[in-house]
Parts: sequence; structure tokens; C-alpha cells
Amino acid sequence: MSLNFKKQYRIELAKTLTGHFYSVWEQKKKKEKFLGHFVSVTTILNAYPTSEHLVKWVADQGFHESRQIRDAAGRAGTKIHLAIEDLITGLELQETGYTTEEWFKIKSFVDWYKEYQPEIIATELAVFSKNGKYAGRVDCVANIHGEITVLDWKSSKSIHESFPLQFSAYAHAIEENTDIKVVQTAALQLGAQNKNGYRFVIYPDWKDHYKVFENVCKVWQYDYFDSKKNPKEPPVLVLPDKLKLN
Repeated sequence: MSLNFKKQYRIELAKTLTGHFYSVWEQKKKKEKFLGHFVSVTTILNAYPTSEHLVKWVADQGFHESRQIRDAAGRAGTKIHLAIEDLITGLELQETGYTTEEWFKIKSFVDWYKEYQPEIIATELAVFSKNGKYAGRVDCVANIHGEITVLDWKSSKSIHESFPLQFSAYAHAIEENTDIKVVQTAALQLGAQNKNGYRFVIYPDWKDHYKVFENVCKVWQYDYFDSKKNPKEPPVLVLPDKLKLN
């Protein structure tokens, strides 16, 4: 099974200092048509209410310390994602170069894969919704026991309430631009403290979650643009490829 796009697009992460935006072009036979800058799904979800647990954790850690912990976790998450990509392409990994925690989470992915035997349709897939005016990058689209599933690998220590909203946005964008009909979305939490070493949480009602995501979009739109705190245009920078002093 493969993804067949109704039209061909080029989607690239735009250069910004605040938030994440994507630049999107429609690819035609002889030229490209620029469609605009689209805010990322994860940036929109910054408007989703912060959990009381997270607020308390930041207060306990301190603002600067919590940002350092977050950034370190982000770097580790990137390594784990890249390792998963390598495994899916058939490479064999060596433990050298990974921390014990990172290796444990990578092993938990292998254990999940062997248990569920997914048919991988696409990984690291850039998507956008012209109707929803957003874009993002999907970790995986897979056929799991006959169900087309939008998957996201999560190396965080918990499953957040905003996750199904994030996945529903990806599912909507995929259905808008391809011939695929998404049945469900799911989070694979790697390195969970249970006997499996992972948590596989399936969300069958993703269209209901998308309705909530649309409301969060309205809140983000108001907070970012309409409340007049920011300019009306996305904060995308135009930077030269090279710099030189005379």
C-alpha cells in the first residue's frame, strides 16, 4: 500500500525566530506555485491549556532549569526518532553512542514492532491542510491489522491530552490531500514504566478530536494575530544563503 497524493507539493520548514511555520509550494509540470506560509500543528497547540502537573513541574524546577531539561529531552527524542528511521529501513543499530535510557526506548520500539507487525506506508511525512491553514510532519502512517493508522513516536514520560488533537490534524491533512482514509490515530510512548516497556494508545474517534483542534486553532489565531500583539503576517525571515564582509 502507498500514499497517492492528489497534487504534488513541496513543504519546507520556514526560517523563524518564534514558533514553527512551513512554506508550501504546489509543484506543476514547468513551475511551482507558492501557496503561502502555514503554522505548524504543534505551534497551534501552544494555545491548548497547560496541565496543572506541568505548571507545578516548571515551578518546582525553575524556569531556566526546566527549559534546559526540555531541550535535552528534545535532543534525545531526535536521536530516538532517527534510530527508528534507521531500523525501519533495515539497518542494524549498535548500543554505542546512546545513553541507557535512549537505548531502552529504542528497544521498546523494536518490541512493539515485533508484537504488532505494522505495514509501514510512510514515515517522516510532511503534510499540510489548505482548508485548516496548518502544516506538520507525521512520524508514521501504517496499516495495523487492517486499520490505516496515523502514528506518532513519543519519548516523553506521559501521554498528554493534546496528543490526540495533534494526530487528528495530521489525519485530516492526509485525507484532504491523498486517497487514504484514516481509521484511527495512535501514540506509541517509548520507554514506559510497565512490563512491555511501551504504551500503545489508540484513538478511534479522531474526527471528534479534530473538531476540538479546530477550536484550539481559533484560540491560537486570536492570541497570535487578532489580539494585535503580533503583526498580521507570519514571522518568516528572508535570509541570504551566504554572508561576507567587504
